Amino acid sequence: MPRILRLWRIPFLSSPESMTQAPSTERVKREKNERAMAQLPLPGMAIPVVQVPFDPHELIRETFKSLAPGGTMPGIEVSRRMMRTLGSFTPSKNVIRLSARLLALGTAAEQKQVALHEVAHAIVHHRVPKASAHGREFRAVCKELGLEPRRFVDIDHSAWRQRLRFAVKCPGCDGAILRQKRVRRVRCECGVAVKPKTWAAVAVTETGVKPV
Repeated sequence: MPRILRLWRIPFLSSPESMTQAPSTERVKREKNERAMAQLPLPGMAIPVVQVPFDPHELIRETFKSLAPGGTMPGIEVSRRMMRTLGSFTPSKNVIRLSARLLALGTAAEQKQVALHEVAHAIVHHRVPKASAHGREFRAVCKELGLEPRRFVDIDHSAWRQRLRFAVKCPGCDGAILRQKRVRRVRCECGVAVKPKTWAAVAVTETGVKPV
């Protein structure tokens, strides 16, 4: 039988993405569907509230204040467009971007690695604005943070796929149908056949469900 799950205001556990480019039609449809999914009623079946092991945004802020006192705090954005890249720092805008998939699917240790790697770039930019991306100054900051001074954070994504599901709202019972793949037609346990136009990507974790 298809698996049905009731959702109740699934919290997106990080700050909203702020991008300057106009959103695409597909993105607008996806975000509209995700907002609808997050407001499904709860007819007696509870979902545990997702607990964040730590706040990567707070980690970035505290680390920067500690190692770059007096510096301009970098902005922190969450991007749903970053599929392969897990994090980035843009010196010209002084902005750190974190992947929404990292925050939804990554472990606390993986999120911490990426957050510290990117804040290391921000600290280097504050100290030596014209320093190379992964040069001597970057290696020195990584040593202060206890990080391996690598050009990228090596994370195995294979385990993430096991927790990734796609959800669509059933118009018959207002429940959420979860699938491992997007399909053109699906039948809910209530008997209603649904032809989804868009699916909302969600992460299934030990403590609940998170939008991706």
